[in-house]
Amino acid sequence: MTDDEVQPYVGKPVRLTLDDGRVLAGTLHAEAGHGHGHSHYAVVSDPVREGGQPVRAVIHGAERITVIEDAADDPAAVE
Repeated sequence: MTDDEVQPYVGKPVRLTLDDGRVLAGTLHAEAGHGHGHSHYAVVSDPVREGGQPVRAVIHGAERITVIEDAADDPAAVE
């Protein structure tokens, strides 16, 4: 995908598939300012254990994302 295709989902709950087949669900965040040729995104989801820290997965470039879907109806994807 391109940054233009991913940008409308920033700040929203998503379910996405990466180029290596992993599926992530959570709130999508954009991380600017890395300055090395591609954008970074992070998917933040609920803690694995109650009282734990949220889980954060960083994605190095929009081209790693092959499918992105709105997951507003999935409580597990809402940060």
